[in-house]
Amino acid sequence: MANVPVLPPPDVDRDALVSYRRRRIIDQMEAADVDLLVLLNPVSLRYACDWREYPLYQSRIQVYDLFVHGDGTMAMHGGYGSSPPTVGSAQPTHAMNSFDGGLDLTKRARRFAADVEAAAGPGARVAVEPINPSTLCALAERGLRVIDGEPLMEAARHVKSPEEIGCLRHAIAVAEAAMDVMRAALRPGVTENQLYALLHQVNIANDGDWIDSRMLCSGPRTNPWYQMATDRVIEAGDLVAFDTDMVGPFGYCADISRTWLTAAAPTAVQRDLHRRALDEITHNASLLVPGRSFREVAEQAYVHHDDFVPHRYTCLAHGVGMTDEYPKIAHRCDWDHAGYDGELVADTVLAVESFVGSCRGGPGVKLEDMYLVTANGPVRLSSYPFEEELL
Repeated sequence: MANVPVLPPPDVDRDALVSYRRRRIIDQMEAADVDLLVLLNPVSLRYACDWREYPLYQSRIQVYDLFVHGDGTMAMHGGYGSSPPTVGSAQPTHAMNSFDGGLDLTKRARRFAADVEAAAGPGARVAVEPINPSTLCALAERGLRVIDGEPLMEAARHVKSPEEIGCLRHAIAVAEAAMDVMRAALRPGVTENQLYALLHQVNIANDGDWIDSRMLCSGPRTNPWYQMATDRVIEAGDLVAFDTDMVGPFGYCADISRTWLTAAAPTAVQRDLHRRALDEITHNASLLVPGRSFREVAEQAYVHHDDFVPHRYTCLAHGVGMTDEYPKIAHRCDWDHAGYDGELVADTVLAVESFVGSCRGGPGVKLEDMYLVTANGPVRLSSYPFEEELL
């Protein structure tokens, strides 16, 4: 246990943090003219009222739902522990899932719809996060006007308060402390799983929550990207690429990627790939200026040689808060089928991504850093050094 770093948490003003997030939600409700917002996404529950119970369970078996009224008062349905002070009342769960309700969810869906109508009023306009079809039908049967709640929450989470930036900085510091532990453990003979497990260990030791993926691969598995950690034994000369995808302390995300070299001198190909990836994130980060459109970022982004385009990362950059979030800025070549426009604004955080691996084969390099968009330009939040031997 002595080798697991535990960082002192920042002195976050919890009242200011919660108050800001509640105000952001209310503002979105007012803009959308909704009488009630129903939240089911565990990340939304954490954002709205600092609810932390069973988040991964809730992500697949819905047992909690939060009613948010236009004045900011909240009612939680479901829960095993004590409610946060921001929740005004605690009610029995609706549990609109087959584990709790059996294979016919009609009865539970109708009970839920009746409670929504009682809370919002007959014919009310209600925003609801993604739910099953039977529940949506039950709401419609009661004449409630239902709109998507997910875009409201994405818009609310988009602009960060100073307290949120402090939480993000702490999550990044914990992730980078874990990366130090991982780097020290990287040697021939260790498996990918053993190495990635260290990130989980340090995160939990620092009161973090979970890891969104198992993104660590080595040697011939580094290209193409999106190959999860396995029991492959890492060998001398291997590149090891990873993405933290870490939901850390306070529920905020650290999304950082590095590629390391294992116990050998770099080859010319390895150094060239790393240089291209570093050039890409450095160039694209410089474009993160308030007022610039997402399309302008795509059009002005770093241009790779044709060999590297087929295996490109899925986007140039994306928002980060409690997890990956709006926006996702598409590559120029993907714009027509995957892009959507918008405008960069200050006090938002984006992760700038690069994966460079040839479609002809060979190794790949993954790099990613997080940036705060400010009126004076982008500020790099993640500070972990790049692999010196590959520079």
